[in-house]
This record gives sequence, C-alpha cells and structure tokens, in this order.
Amino acid sequence: MIPPAALWGQVQLAMQQGRLDVAQAGAEQILRVAPRHPGALHILGVICLQRRQMAEALRWLKKASQADQRNAMIWATLGYACFESAAFRDAVEAFRKAASLDQRAHPALHGLGKSLQALGRHQEAAGALGRAMALDPRNPDYANDRGVALMESGMHAEAIMDFDAVLALAPGFFGAFLNKGLALKKLGDARAALAALDQAITLNPSYAPAHSNRAAILLDLEEFAQALTAAGRATALAPNFAEAWNNNGLAQLALEQPDAALESFRRAAELDPANAAAHYNAAGVHWQCGDYALAVEAYRLCLRAAPQHLMALNDLGLAEAARGNHLAALECYDGALRLVPDFAEAQFNKSLTCLLLGDLTEGWRLWEARKRKKIPVGFQDFGLPLWTGAQDISGRRILLHWEQGFGDTIQFIRYAPLVQAKGANVALMVQPELAPLIRRVMPDIQVVDEVPSDATLQCPLMSLPRALDTSLQNIPKSPLWTADKARRQLWRARLGEAGKPRIGVSWRGNPKQINDRHRSMTLRDILTVFDRSADWFGIQKGMPEIDYAFLSEAPGLRVFDDEIKDFEDTAALVAEMDLVISVCTSFAHLAGSIGQECWVMLPFNPDWRWLLARQDRPWYASVRLFRQPRISDWAGVMDEMRTALHARFG
Repeated sequence: MIPPAALWGQVQLAMQQGRLDVAQAGAEQILRVAPRHPGALHILGVICLQRRQMAEALRWLKKASQADQRNAMIWATLGYACFESAAFRDAVEAFRKAASLDQRAHPALHGLGKSLQALGRHQEAAGALGRAMALDPRNPDYANDRGVALMESGMHAEAIMDFDAVLALAPGFFGAFLNKGLALKKLGDARAALAALDQAITLNPSYAPAHSNRAAILLDLEEFAQALTAAGRATALAPNFAEAWNNNGLAQLALEQPDAALESFRRAAELDPANAAAHYNAAGVHWQCGDYALAVEAYRLCLRAAPQHLMALNDLGLAEAARGNHLAALECYDGALRLVPDFAEAQFNKSLTCLLLGDLTEGWRLWEARKRKKIPVGFQDFGLPLWTGAQDISGRRILLHWEQGFGDTIQFIRYAPLVQAKGANVALMVQPELAPLIRRVMPDIQVVDEVPSDATLQCPLMSLPRALDTSLQNIPKSPLWTADKARRQLWRARLGEAGKPRIGVSWRGNPKQINDRHRSMTLRDILTVFDRSADWFGIQKGMPEIDYAFLSEAPGLRVFDDEIKDFEDTAALVAEMDLVISVCTSFAHLAGSIGQECWVMLPFNPDWRWLLARQDRPWYASVRLFRQPRISDWAGVMDEMRTALHARFG
C-alpha cells in the first residue's frame, strides 16, 4: 500500500500532465484510506468540472470545502462549479469565502463579480471587479467585465473608459470593441458606435451578434437599406439567431415591406418564444394592417414572455378597442397604470375609452395626460398658469387657445362665452384659417393672433369641459352660426337653379390625422349612394388622383376643390345644401354649428366624441350618425344610408 502522502504527489503530477483517469484513480485510492483528504476531494471535483459532470463536481467540492474550510483555492473552485451550474447565489457565497481567506485572490474576486453580474447586481459586480483590477491591473478580462457591469448599471461613459483600457492592453480584444459599440449606442453616439462595431467585425467577421448589433445602430441612424444588409448577414451566419431576425424585420418594416417584416418577426418568435420584442413587433404589423384579432394574439404572447411590458399592455388596449372590446381595453390600460400610475400613454388612451363610453368626468380628468405624452397631442403652452376651473377669473384676462384640429376648435369654441360669462376678459386664439369666420360669428369674443401682454391665465379649448364640469347631461349647446350672406349669394349663383335636392358630400379628412385610414374612404366606397334623384356636390378639398379616376362613375356629382378658398366658402356652400353627408372631419363640425342637417359616416371604432350605440349626437342637434356594423364595412353604411335617403327625399 502506497502511503497517502506519496500517492498524493503522483496524483498532482498526473493532473499536471493531463492524465485525468490516473489522477482520478489515485484520488479515489487516497480517499479509501483518508475519506476527508481535502486535496483528493478537490481533485475529483476539478476532474468532474473539466468533464462537465456538474452534479458530481459540486458533490466533491462541497465535501472538500467542509474538509478544509480555510482553503481559498477549494472555495474558489466551488464558486466556479456553482457558476457553471447557474447556481449564482451559491457561487457568490463561495467566491466571497475564497476572497476573504486570500486577500490577493483576484481570480476569486473576478468570479464574484461575474456571479453578481449574473444575478443582475451590477453595481456590486463592478465593485468586486474593480478590486480584481486593482490586484491585477494588466488583466484585460477584468477591465472588460467591469465595463460590462458599469454599462448594465447605466454608467456608459465610465464603461467606455474601461473598454479603452482593455484595448490599450490588448489592441485586438474583440469583445472590448463589441461592448464599446453597445455603450456608445446607449450614449446616443451612433456613428462612434458603428465605428467600434466595424472594428469588432474586422477582427471576427463571422460573429453574428456583431452584425445584428450593427443593424440595430443603422436602424437608429435611419439607414434602413444598410441595416437590412447587416441583419441579413447576421441571419446568414446564424440562421437560428432570433435577435437578428427581429432586427431584420425592423429594417424591412422601415423599408415598407410589412409582409416580409412580419415573416421575420414570426421567425424570431418561433426561434425564441420568450422574445417579447419579436411578438410585440409582429403585433405592431398586424395593427398597421388592420388585423386586430392577430394583433391581440401577438400582444398577449408578448405579455406571456414579459408580463410587465408596459407598451404591450397599452397597445393591447388599443387593439381591443379597435375590435369594439372597450371594457377589455380598459382592463389593459388599468394593468399598465398599476405598473406605472402616471404612465401618460395609458392615461390618455383610457381617457378616450371613458369618453367614448360616456364617462365624461373620468374621461376629462385623464384627458389632461395628453400634455405629458411622449409626443404631446396638440398641446401648446404659453407660459401662463393653467385655469382649472377652481380659480376666480372675474376681471382677469384669460387666453383660450386651440390645440388640435379644425374640428376640435369648432366643437369646443362654444365654451368661450361661458368663460366670459364668469366675468373673465377672454382672448381667443384659433387657427389662422378659422380666425375670419370666428370673428364674424362670435363678435363678442376677442379673437387674437398673439398672446396678450395682460393675460394672467391660459386654458386650451379642450381642457374647458373639465374646468366647467361637463357631463352628458349638461353639454352646452353650440350657438347657431350663420353663413356670410354675400358668400351665400356667390355660391347660389354658382350652383344655379335647384331642380332637385342638393346634397353635399365629404368623404375624406386630413390624411395626416392619426386615425384617417379608418375614418376616411375613397370615392369608390361611396359611389353606391349617388343617384339621379338629387344633385350631388363634392365639398372636398385636396382630392387625390385615385378619386378622380372614379369621378365619371358618380352620376350627377359636381366637385368643388380649388374653388373652396376658406371656411367662409365652406360655410356658405353648406348652407346652400338640403343635406350634407360627411365622414368625421371639420366639415361635419361646421355643418353642425350652422345647424345644417348632417349625416356623419363613422368607422366601427369611432372617435370618442360620437359615443356608442346612438344615432344622434349630444354635441350637435342637427347631426345623425351612420356607423359601420363591422370593421371596415363601408358597404353596410351605404346600405343604411340609401334607405335613409329614400325615406328623406323619396
């Protein structure tokens, strides 16, 4: 029998020579004589670690650490085994023990930093890695890993200093260039980030994540064709790399290739079902294409992968609302607000749903979030205190000002006389295009072009309903305007004798409006209502070429485009009609303000002001509503309208 001490020397030599089987046999022989021999236990743990037999490695190393609790090397090896087994909390404890036993054990500090990093404790990780760097300042791995920890802590400038230190030590260190590029991207220096990634790719052109990250930066720079090339290179190198497919889809979407983008997002999601971004982006494409059921499904998959994805909750609400599921939409917005109570996007969208459902009190309250959105909705701020309805305004000069579209101004301008009735000296600022009309029809209100120097308060027109506690029961009536007599005479002469009922039609709104693709239609969509029992007039400015192509198919339709110079012309022309038919545009608001009979054609998910399940509208007595029975079903609206026209005119 060879004594354990002599056998131990042979085991160590076998390990140095890489003869693992011999070392294992020797260590096992030692343990038969000395079961708590820490060296033999440690050797068996190292052998299992090298063979990736992780459970066995942990078993032997834990026995070794119990046999010799003061051995820093054993604790460090146990730390590595725990780290490789993804037991990061156990790894932290083992590395801490090793570092406490040997103050110079910089590898243990490095392992501690990496383990803390894996647990998301980035600042603690940076501290441990900094101590390792102090002990071994020329080790580029330590500086690179601390740079990553700093980057994850949001300290991007400091991280770049570490990556530069790495490159000073090792100019060909691929990972430092890669990480520096990511840090520079976070700092918003896209060009410098691109240069760093290009250097990384020069060192290792077959590393797919570098090409994928390059694509992401090119997307930020809006260089979409190059981004698509970079993402394509990444997917060619790594066909199963989900992130690269996601970036590929983003580039395709930016290049107006929605079908190809959707296929890329689907591929990313199939490769990595937990990739929330891929599901979210796929949902966005479905949304843009009007496939709301598929959008809902994709948003729910995103939330399954990332339950606290704030924008997915918000956008799921929008998709549910688009399908008419307004209560489900409210649940989504409330879910987002539970995560972030002051999340302006969800507050604003919830306000629209509340208003649509007739809950005006809550709707007006949340409506104020429009001012805090990432892209504020039409809000202007003239540096004056906001009148909320609580302050006494008697004798004070207050600026009431427009903030969104022409129709919004026309609808809410009715509140100006109510503010004036409270004793305020009102200065009203409206869009220049509306100012001449408003000055004429509201002579008791001063319409201004600039902020008066004596104004002490301000209030946007669309905040007045809240300030004046408007509910469905007390919506103020709009004072009936009149069209200018001289303009009416000009249009009467231009129209000629009225042998048949005159019907004015507007089928398109401003194409820049966010919901225009749903509220507007083409001339072709409305052709079926035109017949020869009436004289039809297109009160439509800026008619696109696609509509002119169908003009010959509209019997008796006479279009006024460039002949309509301003809102005074529009008001005069509307007043000469027996009926006007419109989609949801300023034209409908103007007709309602004049008191002209107006039929408004609404999409399935209408603008909030039209409410739900009613044909009348509390804001205008002369308006009748025709609603799509299903999403995008203008044909159903035309059927109902033909019946109504026959009943109205015979």
